[in-house]
Amino acid sequence: MNARSMIVVAGGSSHRFGSDKLMVEVNGRPLIAHTLATIGPLVDECTLVIREDQVDKLSGLDAGVNVVVGGSTRTQSEIAGLMAASPSALIGIHDGARPVPAQPMMERLFDAAAEFGGAVPGLPTRGIFVDRRDLGRLGGVVRVQTPQVFWGPELRAAYLAAAKQGFEGQDTAEVAHNFTNLEIVMVEGDPANIKVTYPEDLQLVLDRLGGG
Repeated sequence: MNARSMIVVAGGSSHRFGSDKLMVEVNGRPLIAHTLATIGPLVDECTLVIREDQVDKLSGLDAGVNVVVGGSTRTQSEIAGLMAASPSALIGIHDGARPVPAQPMMERLFDAAAEFGGAVPGLPTRGIFVDRRDLGRLGGVVRVQTPQVFWGPELRAAYLAAAKQGFEGQDTAEVAHNFTNLEIVMVEGDPANIKVTYPEDLQLVLDRLGGG
């Protein structure tokens, strides 16, 4: 299972940002275009999951990715992406609002997922935390990031099982943990793997892209 696939979820409401943050311009390009440009060279295929009302805007990005319309919840949108991805690949699910995941972290994730079944990036936290003592390596109180990478067949089956039960996970790892027998390890994340939540976060992205 050497092929690498990434699902980029871009259908959030952006209510804390105040507008559609994925379309805000950063260095002359929409934020989501930077995410896809960073992810694309590191995987064999990429699927972008969007809302119905984003189709006209995001289908024209010409980013060399598959574009599918998601559902009313994050889990349903992730299922839409999984159905469009190659099922035999290692599959990662990534938040479109994280535009600059570094290649070393990506390599750690795919290498660990290939070996163990699933891998999640995490960092020691100073603020809001998630207690993930069920995951190895960096388990404990950590700040969890994306992408989160898993064996494709098991991940797809897990999401279909979760959908039948009406289960909505907080993240991909929670779905995999509850509906597979995969070993999931936590590997070192990247402090610069910024998630844009508020307008002021854009300056951090500009700094990382060299446009600040």
